[in-house]
Amino acid sequence: MLVTLLVAFLTSFSTALFLVLTSRWHRHLTSDTPGSGPQKLHDRATPRIGGLAVMVGFALAVVVARVQLTVDTGANAPPWLTGWLVLALFVPFAAGMIEDITKSFGARARLLATFVGAAIAYFFCNATLSRFALPPLDALLALSPVAQFVLTLFCVGAIANAYNLADGLNGLLAGLSVSACAAMGWVAWQHGDQFLTVSTLSLAAAVAGFALFNFPRARLFAGDGGAYLLGTAISLFAILLVHRHADVSPWFAFALVLYPFVDTTAAIVRRLVAGRPIMEPDADHLHTLLAQRLTERLGGSGRNIASAIIVVVSATAAGLAIWLHQQTALLVALCGLLVAAFAVAYMGVRRTPSQHPGSSPHQLDAKAVDPK
Repeated sequence: MLVTLLVAFLTSFSTALFLVLTSRWHRHLTSDTPGSGPQKLHDRATPRIGGLAVMVGFALAVVVARVQLTVDTGANAPPWLTGWLVLALFVPFAAGMIEDITKSFGARARLLATFVGAAIAYFFCNATLSRFALPPLDALLALSPVAQFVLTLFCVGAIANAYNLADGLNGLLAGLSVSACAAMGWVAWQHGDQFLTVSTLSLAAAVAGFALFNFPRARLFAGDGGAYLLGTAISLFAILLVHRHADVSPWFAFALVLYPFVDTTAAIVRRLVAGRPIMEPDADHLHTLLAQRLTERLGGSGRNIASAIIVVVSATAAGLAIWLHQQTALLVALCGLLVAAFAVAYMGVRRTPSQHPGSSPHQLDAKAVDPK
């Protein structure tokens, strides 16, 4: 397995390095312009195709894992550890990459791509959302394959879009993804599921290779391609883990994606109340507001501190979820506690007076630009 993880990390790192070194030739197509949206907090044009590094690193690792684990264990690889898994992830990744380059591929089209990827995984990888640990809903899922299919697509699409919205600070998407994949990999290993273990940890390794260019100073962004790839992959791996192992609570999976899910739900409610389109971007996410407040007080390092705070809290929650992964009642309590903590933190940050009330998040960021 170590060989597979090294392949994922080194391939992702090498690809990311290549993208950074050649940025002068593609930045006119691939760069994210500072101030181009309310959620854009960076201060220099930065390529947003880092998801390509993660995709290449993970895809190559899957090929190596399929060969290596089949030889080492003498067992056939499960159907999902094939080209079907890579294809299921490539569809939303490609949709995101088109947006990263053209800046004109609509959110609905990208959402549809996540549905297509989920459908591929459902039919060819046995990625079936079969239980929620909620009796009425579980009864419906047990009786209706159609309900399983629809809810699988809905949940994958929702989580993929949630991860895209959470991609707002250097290292935030990478940190959330690594912690979720590492937690799933650990639980899969405890259950002797070598194929799922190596798949989740390979994705974590590929993300780590890219993250070296994304934190603390961003020379490369994951972009929509990377965010949709990671959101889709994490949701599908969570579905596979729960479906393949009956003693793993669905609430374990929910605890791992809680921050992106809750932040996105809050954004939808906020926009509906304000009468705005639910897919219209804004700068009122918890991580954006926290970064703004900390930047006002600490300078440019405030953005990275905000990202680190959210990642550390999420990683701590993931660690607790590992310990409780078979205890649904305690996991529900953990998730409730985290939602309450999010609400308190959000209200607290919103009520904290800004030192520059007339400035946009990007203007605040520009005042604290790193001279390097």
